[in-house]
Amino acid sequence: MKRPTGGRISPSDRAEAQKPTNAEKPARATKSAKAPKTAKPVKPVKTVKSAKLTRAQKRSASTVEAPNSPAPETTRVPRAQRKQLTAAAAAKREMKEAVKARKAFERNEIRRFTAHLRRRKIAFFTILGSAIGLAIFVGVGVFSPLMSLQKVVVVGASRVDASAIVAELKSQIGKPLPLVDTHSIEATLAKQPLVKSYSTQSIPPHTLIVNIVERAPIGYLRTAQGFSLVDPAGVSIEITKARYVNVPLIEVNGGSATSKGFAAAVAVIRALPSTLHGQVDRVAAASTDDVTIVLKKSGVRVVWGSPENSTLKARVLVSLMKAYPPWRHAEYDVSSPESVVVR
Repeated sequence: MKRPTGGRISPSDRAEAQKPTNAEKPARATKSAKAPKTAKPVKPVKTVKSAKLTRAQKRSASTVEAPNSPAPETTRVPRAQRKQLTAAAAAKREMKEAVKARKAFERNEIRRFTAHLRRRKIAFFTILGSAIGLAIFVGVGVFSPLMSLQKVVVVGASRVDASAIVAELKSQIGKPLPLVDTHSIEATLAKQPLVKSYSTQSIPPHTLIVNIVERAPIGYLRTAQGFSLVDPAGVSIEITKARYVNVPLIEVNGGSATSKGFAAAVAVIRALPSTLHGQVDRVAAASTDDVTIVLKKSGVRVVWGSPENSTLKARVLVSLMKAYPPWRHAEYDVSSPESVVVR
């Protein structure tokens, strides 16, 4: 077979080159190893080594190579070329890492310069969530029957009829605790003259507590209906036919709490110590500067004068009663505490 001098190899030349010669034909099988007549063995085809081709011829031959042709032999890359390829790969890898680091740096810078925006957004959503939660809580507490009033408890009533107050406040039963009418409570307690002050306390989910402070009696006033028990403000607590012994009788003009001597008598009674308060039978006040105390049992009179310096006068009176017992004397004059008189 002729060696090609150059150029492309035609398909006909390649097919002719691949035909086996007579020397290459396989030997016939012996009689001992006869194949069945029905199936003839396929003769293997030997390929003829092609002649050495130039790089250009190999490139051109690869375009027309048959599909079943054997794979071309790998060429060995020179060391210098391998070094160049390794350096190029390293440079490419370093470039990727640099690009990755640059992108990470840019992301960090963006996060740093937008931190205030994130904080503002977090604060906004926090406030919004708190407002929504508060609105839900208020809505449930105000408009939901889960917080409706079902029980009214009156605390601090001794003279006041607590059952009457509870009966008056039945109109508020069933209302949510925050919507209970405070004006209705005030109007109900205003009907009780013995109530000096009050306060309310809501105990979720269903209880309202009314704490009342009753008026403390200070003395009796003699009236046409009987003895009127009054507090320091002159409000009548109750009217009885008989007088309670431990409460003094206040004698003023007309037996009225609006007289001028009433306020002076009340000031003197409140200035007395507890040791003397239970011994007082009557307090007479003809005017604001003329107050006289009458003690129980002994009937000793104490000339008090005006309510001024009542605390000092009370201390002086206690000392006089110790030095000069009441059953031996008829009168103590403490109207001038610096110069007292015992008769």
